[in-house]
Amino acid sequence: MVSLASGFDEVHVAGAALDAYPVPLLILDMDGIVRSANAAWTRAMSAACVGLPFGRDVHPEDRGCWQALLRDARDGHDGMAARSRLRLLHPAGDLRWFDCTVAREGASYYLSLVDVTQEQRRANALEARLRGVLGLLDGMPGLLYRGRNNRSWTMEIVSAGCEALTGYPPEWFVDSHEHSFSQLILPEFADYVWYGVQEALAERVPFELRYRIRCADDTIKLVLERGVGIYSEGSEVLGIEGAIFEVREGAR
Repeated sequence: MVSLASGFDEVHVAGAALDAYPVPLLILDMDGIVRSANAAWTRAMSAACVGLPFGRDVHPEDRGCWQALLRDARDGHDGMAARSRLRLLHPAGDLRWFDCTVAREGASYYLSLVDVTQEQRRANALEARLRGVLGLLDGMPGLLYRGRNNRSWTMEIVSAGCEALTGYPPEWFVDSHEHSFSQLILPEFADYVWYGVQEALAERVPFELRYRIRCADDTIKLVLERGVGIYSEGSEVLGIEGAIFEVREGAR
């Protein structure tokens, strides 16, 4: 692994060498006090930091993470890097997000920062929109979902109605490596559901399937699932979305 200290040595700490780097680079002592910072740090944060603890610029809720980052770098071998995303408090009052990489060599920490503020803001905005969508979905009956097209039927979004249908809360399904909707489908229906969805996706048409699931309380329910594929501009299947409802026996 290339050391973070390469081209970042003590000889050039006070010179212009560090200023050629496009990302903020800092050297800290073992107490977390900044001993040197390049021009990219000043451009990013509009503040001097030499002689001050770096942790003062870290958002209070992330300071525990910052201390853990230092411990990981301290306890590793020289040059071994520890990484985390941290929020820093800009003097103007707004938050900046940085992907931080820290390595220790001798009695110093070497810190590099990559500004990911715009990326994080877009992610936060998307999460806020998804919360709004989920608020709408949660008021509807049945299990409404968006998921991946795999044998496990991995769920990315699940409405609150899933608990009334299956007995499991949404958190049981979403992006879980231990639980999946496929576990509820009775074995004799597993291939029917899989191939039914794949055929519809290949023809780019909606699918409608009836099958049975085993709920959390061990009861068996007949369900109706209606869904569609999600496709990229190149016609690649990105996932599926749809709704699953209980069907009363004998109902058409």
